[in-house]
Amino acid sequence: MALVYLGLEQLVERKTRGFWVQRIQADDLMSLKEKPCPLTPEVQEKLEQPYIFLGAGSECFAFLSQDGTTVIKFFKLDRFRPVYLHRGLFCEDYSSFAGTVAQHTFPVEALPSWAAHLLKRLWGIREYRLQRTFESIQLAYGDLKEETGLLYLHLQPQGKFKPLILFDACGIAHNIDLNTTRFVLQKRATSIEEHFSSLSEEEGKQSLDSLLALLFKRCMKGIHDRDIVPRNFGFLGTEAIEIDTGSFSFNPHMKEAWLYRQELFYSTLDLKLWLEKTHPSLATYLVERIQEEYS
Repeated sequence: MALVYLGLEQLVERKTRGFWVQRIQADDLMSLKEKPCPLTPEVQEKLEQPYIFLGAGSECFAFLSQDGTTVIKFFKLDRFRPVYLHRGLFCEDYSSFAGTVAQHTFPVEALPSWAAHLLKRLWGIREYRLQRTFESIQLAYGDLKEETGLLYLHLQPQGKFKPLILFDACGIAHNIDLNTTRFVLQKRATSIEEHFSSLSEEEGKQSLDSLLALLFKRCMKGIHDRDIVPRNFGFLGTEAIEIDTGSFSFNPHMKEAWLYRQELFYSTLDLKLWLEKTHPSLATYLVERIQEEYS
């Protein structure tokens, strides 16, 4: 029976891509110190169409608007994700964060000390990761709005939204109350692989120039990205943006030459290796531009 249960669980996980509505809802999170974002007619219009499941990252589920121009991201807010169980109990101790983001009503003092500590570790790693993600996205919206294509943040219950229709990975429709749900609205960008697959040589060079300028500009604003991989970047036309907004932190030392050079090197390393296989001349151009402009 156990094997049957595990098999069914894996089948459901593959079919749904891990999404169910309860995972993006939480009634225990406290209000954030967030300045409300202006709710423009453009944003309201974009939220009046259905959204279709696009994919899932480490902290969010992403859905694409029916017209293909906008992505809405919902945070994974469930309390006992496998990553919390594995890292929180065996690898990382963030028990000191328990109670900083969420309100806990369970009487921990009624448990044996060892059990109370384990529970606080589970609570703590969830709250540490949520707090880190929320702070990153607020930093992106405040200082990198154009560079990330962000349109709107809704990190605490507020507003007067109509129900949003979501279609999950199985094509099942769900009505989502946006007023009580935390989400991010972002311009839909083309992935790096898709973008470079249809470019001329000159357009490819313009795109690489835009990517390097984007990275340099972020460093000059004193912002570090701890997750610099090609899938986290995209293009609006030939303008590069950073799609993943959950990995930023403020670091004024990023403005120093030795550090921003290192950032440029590691940010483009995987892209260079991919270009060497698919567009060798652009790989050469990328290396030359880094050496000429940023060394």
